[in-house]
Amino acid sequence: MLLTGKNWRLSASPKVADADTLLDVLLRNRGITEGQSVEKFLAEEDGIWHDPFLYNDMRKAVDIISETIDAHGKILVYGDYDCDGVTATSILVRYFRSHQADVQYIVPHRSEHGYGLTEKIMDKVIEKSPDLVITVDCGVTNVDTVQELKNRGIKVIVTDHHNVKDELPPADCVICAKRADNTYPFLDLCGAGVALKLVEALGKDGRHKVTGNIWRQAVELAGLATIADLVSVTNENRTIIKRAFKSMKNPSNVGVGVMNEMLLTPGKTLDETFISFNFVPRINAAGRLYDSADALKLFLENNPSEAKIAAQDLTRENDERKEIEAKVFDEARAQLENPSRPERWSLTNTCGPIVVYGKDWHQGVLGIVAGKLSQFYGRSALVFTDDATEPGCAKGSGRAFGDFDLYECLERISDHLVNFGGHKKAAGLLVRKSEMGTFMEALEKEAALIYEEKGQSGEENEEDSINAECEILPEGLDFDSYREVCKLRPFGIGNPKPVFITKGLVITNIAQMSGGAHIRLDLTDKSGNLTFSAVGFGMGDYFNILRAGDRVDIAYTLNEYSYRGETSLSLHLEDIKPEAPDSFMWKKADIAEKLYLSGLAMDQIAKMAPGEDIASCMRPDPGQYAACYKAIEKFGGTAMSTVDLELLARLVSNNYDVSITPFQVKRCLEVFADCRLIRLRTISPLKVCFNILQTGDKVKLSESEVYRRIQGV
Repeated sequence: MLLTGKNWRLSASPKVADADTLLDVLLRNRGITEGQSVEKFLAEEDGIWHDPFLYNDMRKAVDIISETIDAHGKILVYGDYDCDGVTATSILVRYFRSHQADVQYIVPHRSEHGYGLTEKIMDKVIEKSPDLVITVDCGVTNVDTVQELKNRGIKVIVTDHHNVKDELPPADCVICAKRADNTYPFLDLCGAGVALKLVEALGKDGRHKVTGNIWRQAVELAGLATIADLVSVTNENRTIIKRAFKSMKNPSNVGVGVMNEMLLTPGKTLDETFISFNFVPRINAAGRLYDSADALKLFLENNPSEAKIAAQDLTRENDERKEIEAKVFDEARAQLENPSRPERWSLTNTCGPIVVYGKDWHQGVLGIVAGKLSQFYGRSALVFTDDATEPGCAKGSGRAFGDFDLYECLERISDHLVNFGGHKKAAGLLVRKSEMGTFMEALEKEAALIYEEKGQSGEENEEDSINAECEILPEGLDFDSYREVCKLRPFGIGNPKPVFITKGLVITNIAQMSGGAHIRLDLTDKSGNLTFSAVGFGMGDYFNILRAGDRVDIAYTLNEYSYRGETSLSLHLEDIKPEAPDSFMWKKADIAEKLYLSGLAMDQIAKMAPGEDIASCMRPDPGQYAACYKAIEKFGGTAMSTVDLELLARLVSNNYDVSITPFQVKRCLEVFADCRLIRLRTISPLKVCFNILQTGDKVKLSESEVYRRIQGV
């Protein structure tokens, strides 16, 4: 059971009652206020665009490529196995083919070769006997292998967008905005975006021009990659995506057209959400399970029939990927929640990243599963399996939760690692299996130290927060407002999809969706004159908390829903805050809990709540103990549950016909933990995690020392 709300951060914007002022508020929140910058930001396609020759080494790269084409030299494009690397490879290969150049390409295999131009794939590269190697989406850290190519008389052009280490590779050209002496004005192009700028520079040079068709294909592929690679959707990236969407209305790339035709079913819109959740996973699935060359077939194929076969193959591989991912995720959860898991590694006894290991888990899904575990448990996560190429080692992939710097933590304990790499939010690592226990101990110790140094608990972070643009009054919730929001597209990093707040709505109906995974709410304003439909994806547990007639505040995004030719406004819920009862022990539940945890006696706390006594609001009675245990047993089972006490109190009250406060719920849980009925960890004053322990013995709560202390016995 995951039953947690979020911290709402509302900007200083005024309340909005109509669409006329909404766009100004959204632009102001993004710091876009001047006339020209507003015009550039909202431009359909003629937004910010930089001269490709502002890149270091771009002129030299164009000269080398032109000379190689003219001399009929062999060109090898070396890419990467994800969507960014595949599209970047396709952009250059299609350009070279348009000039009948002698071009070949290689994309590494994830489990066999790893990321980048590694030593493990050099034999394959050298076999091609290239005169020129061009890396895309990789290469900027491969100093030794680039030097090896240079020693063999092979020219090398590195195009990349990743962070540069202390030393640049000794290539003929290094086109990367992250180099220390960078001269390009925008740092956040993805790998395919850099490849696009290289093609643009070649076209501007004039010796080997770029046809309109090749350029449109390059823009389409760069747009896909920009969305897929989670780079900042600002500056030049906005323009690339906008131009890509315009071109994709009638795609020039056959594979893009076939895939869109196959996936754009009625009711779906060609936007960044469609690309992220429908198109990109199919491209990435090839590199995760098999060979990225399968994805390249889609983008390099000119025959629609063959492209359709490639698209169908990728869809099949993606379906297989989802099955494997679901299986590994379930096995990882079972491992974490197994009552026989050593107590020292229980989620209730650790604060550092979750660590799980499966001998035969597929390496291609480790990162995805780590991300899902991170979101599910609200903890950073590392997922390991046996490494395919390093006997005796476990290969891991990690994802950070919130503000935790995973890379920094691994860097501090690097003497326990064979190898590692990554950044703050994600990392890959290699650990000797014989030293896994020592590694886990060092990881937990260092994570605790990092939290202590930074004054963090590890759970209060950005991912637990909602940054809302403004409060929209009910009368401002209409299609005109939705159309104003759409002017800010595309959304992504640097330009997040706007989240709004509306307060004081009344639930008129609540229904479950997809077997209880999601909920749908029918809402009205307090006068009953305005009605709205809202959907809470992944919020199925709220069905047992909310009731028709409840007043709620909601945080949401604006969307449209099309069904049988009719389109309506739909609110996609980000969070729900039920109106709290008018009581100190509800309105100030966090204060009451903090005071109790600091050692203040109940009778002293009760003095702050006139009209509320210890018996009714603070000290649980037998019926409340029974109802609380029944609730966590029914809705949580033996799985690990993370809950807000306020929401758990509502769950107990609504399902077992008792009145109980968050304070009383916490006291019940403490007694259950003292009786070894549950494992319990306090995350923050009003948030806990726990799991029920299997026990066949009857337990008398009255024999618990914690129970006697609470009851004042």
